Amino acid sequence: MFCALFHFLAVGISSFSICQPLVAGRLGKSSLKRARTKSENLKERRKQFMPESSAYETDGLMRELKRQKNQSSADGCVRPNSTDHNNLVGSCSNLDLKSGKGPGELFRANRDDSHSSTSICSFCQSSNISEATGVMLHCANGYMVTGDNATQPNLIHVHKICFDWAPQVYFVDDAVKNLKSEVARGAKLKCSKCGLKGAALGCLVNSCRKTYHAPCAMGISTCRFDHESFLMLCPTHAHVKFPNEKLRSKKQPTQKFPALSHLPSYESNLLSPLQNDSKKVVFCGSALPDDEKVLLVNFADKVGAVVTKYWTRNVTHVIAATDENGACSRTLKVLTAILNGQWILKMDWVKACMERMTMVEEETYEISVDNQGCHGGPKAGRLRALANEPKLFSGLKFYFSGDYVSTYKEDLEDLVELGGGTVLRSKVELEARRHECVAEPSKMLIVYNIDPPQGCNLGDELSILWQRLNEAEDLAANNGYQIINHTSILECIAACNLQHFRS
Repeated sequence: MFCALFHFLAVGISSFSICQPLVAGRLGKSSLKRARTKSENLKERRKQFMPESSAYETDGLMRELKRQKNQSSADGCVRPNSTDHNNLVGSCSNLDLKSGKGPGELFRANRDDSHSSTSICSFCQSSNISEATGVMLHCANGYMVTGDNATQPNLIHVHKICFDWAPQVYFVDDAVKNLKSEVARGAKLKCSKCGLKGAALGCLVNSCRKTYHAPCAMGISTCRFDHESFLMLCPTHAHVKFPNEKLRSKKQPTQKFPALSHLPSYESNLLSPLQNDSKKVVFCGSALPDDEKVLLVNFADKVGAVVTKYWTRNVTHVIAATDENGACSRTLKVLTAILNGQWILKMDWVKACMERMTMVEEETYEISVDNQGCHGGPKAGRLRALANEPKLFSGLKFYFSGDYVSTYKEDLEDLVELGGGTVLRSKVELEARRHECVAEPSKMLIVYNIDPPQGCNLGDELSILWQRLNEAEDLAANNGYQIINHTSILECIAACNLQHFRS
């Protein structure tokens, strides 16, 4: 068996990265370097499992961090602080990311968790699940659980939106902080809209006594929200400025571009491409620094567009930060936009529009490469969508073998399904659908995780990686299924082709 595994790695490892293949013969050469220390040898052997690109990127395949909140009011309504929201979840690949979970749309329980429909949110006292509430999350002993674990007794159930806007709740690595105490605090507060208890979200104005369930507040058109700092202003105080609005008003726009006040209004005939479009233009930034976020928001205000911090189905343009080579980070937003066929543009497009005081053609500013070296994915994804071609993973079935960080695995599953693939979520389902792949077994992909667990030494990492590969091979051995590592999915999306999946 080990001989077979070694042969598999030696022959096939060069295909682990579409864009930057490993040098042929690398395994054989490394094994001859006997003079190395034990640690160096372990590091070299660990590389056998690793593609050239990382599984995690700057702004996240792991979701964005729900910012830590601080209690600042005397009336019992906890106020969020306004520290930077773009600190992100830590990765097993040791990138410079801040550990945490996301407020956002992609942190959710297992879709097949039927228990969610009977669970009652500890904040808003409702079991209803809708786009307004998000999915139902389940917390056991300070950790989020899914599937069968969500049926345990003594869990705290909470809607995603209620979780996001609970002021004092945040993550440290995978541990949920302050959820139990926030539920207890909210249990004493009645919602100013519906009258039920559990209203943990208070108005930003310290003297205001109004508190709401997050879904109730979202349903009040005259409430205002700062979605970056998770702040809310009730209808009475909607005229008050949020801290970030005060900061913007003090900042002068850079003189590199025309003053924002000189930009044409949305009604100007110079902006007719936006006016005549059949759908609203929605911008979403990816890994932008603070000054460019402000620039994007101000530009959107002038042209009548909308800016959303998180990916939504109606996003039309992702504006991504780029390095000196014009390459963007491989973020979840970028990968999602490729699969959806939306524009992925450099910030230079916004600047060009401002300089010329009109909307300019996007194609000149379309990003063509990411920081892992993959070329052409954004354009290929956009053209695929325009031509109504089948989605990238159409006809393919994926089974994720072994252990993953649960929330990261959910992101991978989301990407596969967004790309038209089918995710098999258990070995029982894998076996039950085996007959569907008899004619074309290569369309069944067994995916194993090559990110080493955090906190273990090199020797343990190597053992775990071998074990994961062995498990994947055992599943595939009798059926002719393909085996891939999880980063292959990211590489295929980034390049918008299935080169890596072909035998």
